[in-house]
Amino acid sequence: MGFLWKTAKLGIKVGLVAGAVKLSIDNDIWSTNNVKGSELYQKLKKYILPGTVVFPEQLPSVEEVQLQAGGKWNGAVDSVFTTIENVPSSLNTVANRLINNK
Repeated sequence: MGFLWKTAKLGIKVGLVAGAVKLSIDNDIWSTNNVKGSELYQKLKKYILPGTVVFPEQLPSVEEVQLQAGGKWNGAVDSVFTTIENVPSSLNTVANRLINNK
């Protein structure tokens, strides 16, 4: 069963690569004709690329990302130092509880 699965998987991979190469040869992707390449690029921009670009309007700006990352970083640093600052009083409280519970 494992041999058959590995063979089928390899066949699918080889088929996909062969199909992509065949499609690129049929469309003269590999030619040195600049006019043909320009026409293909214009078709690509017109028909294929608009369907693949989905999220650019929804992405946050660089400034928003920097502000959010800086806020989270500063909040984390503040919480670490606050915890370190409160360790002596916390230890004192725990020690007093232990002493008084004897």
